[in-house]
Amino acid sequence: MRLPVRSERDAYRIAWSSVIVIAVCVVVGALIHPWVGIALFVVIAAAALLWDVRAPNPDRVSGLHEAEGSGRKPASSERPRLLVVANQTLPGQELRDELVARGEPKPDLRVVAPILISRVKYAMSDIDTEMVYARERLEDFLRWGTAQGFEVSGEVCPDGPLIAIEDQLRKFPVDEVVISTHPRESSNWLEVGVVEQARDELDTPVTHVVVDLRRAGHPSG
Repeated sequence: MRLPVRSERDAYRIAWSSVIVIAVCVVVGALIHPWVGIALFVVIAAAALLWDVRAPNPDRVSGLHEAEGSGRKPASSERPRLLVVANQTLPGQELRDELVARGEPKPDLRVVAPILISRVKYAMSDIDTEMVYARERLEDFLRWGTAQGFEVSGEVCPDGPLIAIEDQLRKFPVDEVVISTHPRESSNWLEVGVVEQARDELDTPVTHVVVDLRRAGHPSG
């Protein structure tokens, strides 16, 4: 939770600001009309609240950064470990080419397929169907990874991608996070800022791979 008062100076500033705002609103109400003064006070209070919500919060602890630190431990092998975050784009050739291009030694892959669907679909109880599709895509990807010689494991996460990343980082030390999305015009993950937030909060490198399933002829669901 954001703490508006973190020092005596903050308390002093907020107290005097409140006094000045109230005084101005009282004067305006007396000179023009009481309702004008009340309306002015409401507008100023709403603007202050909006500013406070949008301002960076120094008291906020990054869940991703905290998880990244708690999951670090000596690696079990010399091969790099990658966390692959993808769902609908798991069949995409761009993602698979990106991983194959890493060369030797082949990295260990930990794959998580998060679910992020619209409120409409939640209302229609469509989450179970999405879970089934995600498991099918994940199983196909794991078979592909094994055939390519990767050490690969994975799971479906019934939460959004950021929660999925946080959960995985608490369990697995990784050298890189690879996030695969649709192109920007059709990506829910990019719309809600998943890649940007992961890059902002993680010290671990984050690679973004765009997969265009329409160009490859895959279904989008």
